[in-house]
Amino acid sequence: MNQDSGHRVNAQENFNNAVISVRNLSFSYQHSNQVILSSINLEVIPGEFICFLGQSGCGKSTLLRLLAGLEKPSSGEILLHSDKIKSAGLDRGVVFQDYGLFPWMTAGENIKLALTQKFPGLSKSEYKARVIKALTQVGLNESIYRKLPKELSGGMKQRCAIAQAFAIEPEILLMDEPFGALDAVTRARLQDLVLALWNDTYKTIFFVTHDVDEALLLATRIIVIGQSPGKIIYEASIPEEHKPTRETQFEDLNILRLRNELIRQINKDVASHTINDA
Repeated sequence: MNQDSGHRVNAQENFNNAVISVRNLSFSYQHSNQVILSSINLEVIPGEFICFLGQSGCGKSTLLRLLAGLEKPSSGEILLHSDKIKSAGLDRGVVFQDYGLFPWMTAGENIKLALTQKFPGLSKSEYKARVIKALTQVGLNESIYRKLPKELSGGMKQRCAIAQAFAIEPEILLMDEPFGALDAVTRARLQDLVLALWNDTYKTIFFVTHDVDEALLLATRIIVIGQSPGKIIYEASIPEEHKPTRETQFEDLNILRLRNELIRQINKDVASHTINDA
């Protein structure tokens, strides 16, 4: 299934250049000899849904933070179109596992805060209308506007975080294990929500997960990150016309073969480091 990503790529045929280019990227924290990421190279075209897959501690979230501009490479570079990413920007929306909502502000105020940064100068009514539209897009009603995060369930808080990210109309959405703390039913509903929003907007999405089945359900391309230091050890593309649904992902033989290969690659990586550490 290592083919191009189907008609979504064709719909973006006017984009001749990668939206994101990662070139010879390495990263280690200052005053540390431990290399977290090494020699990462990646080209991403507009509209792709990229899942970074791998075991905990392999550097997936660090790579996402580098794409967000929250960390700086030790060497190499990340380009957004032709411009080097040097800091965070409103052209990239970020959704974290811990929701990222200020607890002293209502859900509406949290979303409005992001909007005032991206679209300064709107009237109060215009901001409120945009917030309510964003809440509606993620399946929440207007009453959520006035509620504090502590009054919301985990699923509602994560919907608000997604609404906040989409409301600023970023070109790229970065999601760091956003459903990891949720129950299975809520997680499934939010996976379906993100897929629906992606299909409606053609955003380029980077999604961190350690769940093989989640990656298979969401991604047009899965990139497996190995550990110590983090590096790309395997990559697979899923053409959009072959993307599984929740109903077919355990029936499609090609998807099942890919699932087994992804698990094999991760287990092989774990085993190689277990032997080396013994």
